[in-house]
Amino acid sequence: MNGAAGDSRSIDVPATPGFKAVYRTEGIYEAVLPAHYYSGRDDGDMIAQIIEARFGAPRQALDVLELGCGTGRLTARLAPYARRLVAIDSSAAMLDTFRSRFPEAEAHEADIPLAVSRLLDDGRAGGFDLVGAFWSLSYPLGEFFEEMTGDGIQPVADQGAARREAGSLVRDMLSLVADGGHLLVLFFDSQTPEQRLVTWAWERIAPFPDGGREYTRLLLLEELRLAEDRAIGHLTHIRAAGVALADSRDAAMAWFNRLHFKDMPALVRDPEVQAEVTAFVDAHTRPSGQVVLPSGIHLIDFQVTGDPHHHLPSQR
Repeated sequence: MNGAAGDSRSIDVPATPGFKAVYRTEGIYEAVLPAHYYSGRDDGDMIAQIIEARFGAPRQALDVLELGCGTGRLTARLAPYARRLVAIDSSAAMLDTFRSRFPEAEAHEADIPLAVSRLLDDGRAGGFDLVGAFWSLSYPLGEFFEEMTGDGIQPVADQGAARREAGSLVRDMLSLVADGGHLLVLFFDSQTPEQRLVTWAWERIAPFPDGGREYTRLLLLEELRLAEDRAIGHLTHIRAAGVALADSRDAAMAWFNRLHFKDMPALVRDPEVQAEVTAFVDAHTRPSGQVVLPSGIHLIDFQVTGDPHHHLPSQR
């Protein structure tokens, strides 16, 4: 990257509140998350639209599981459909906020692989009409391949075993979906200019596994295509362009440092990284002071059904 080459301005390198503090400290996540819009709709609107297309108008008739619920920001789009709502997140601070918003939900503090395993052990295979994972699935899949701490990134020694374990998680998630139900996943588009900048920064520490930064999404899609080949169900995959809207330059910088970089000292204290991010943010700042960053989203929907006539027109 060279967007800041020759820039003589001083760059403010932020102090770090601690690696991954955004997930441990209540209030940080929602404070720094910019709104994301796709053809005038935010990500919640897109979730609501696809759920309504699959299940019809909201009615509390479905058993719903959300993996990586966070503070419940997007749970509000699921709750109107839920007869029973089960939510999983590894952050105690985020779950505190979630429970205050959805006191009737069954909320569990656990990482996604452990939670999925426990649900299956409890006999809940095929127990959910809708399983949602919104912006949250790249992390647990990636953790099979590498360990990330504030000191750096260490790839696991056996990448083949990591791939098998990650694939097993996807298959286990599918096994939680009831016949006729849906697994609905949102993934960021790693090929947008914003995300390519983030990839460049992280790869200063360590390269991503095979496939680059999109490897977790490609892995998910590969497993779902294999499931489709086994007549487990049907895969729908849509990519939509959009923008992330930050209220100010400072808000955009926080979006990069607090969330994209997770307050990793090697990135937020690196003057070259900060110069590149600053140049990118400045290039996308409007006269109003708002920052409009190019974004993209992948919507991945897998319906579990063994009905070979699923795609035929309904009888009229």
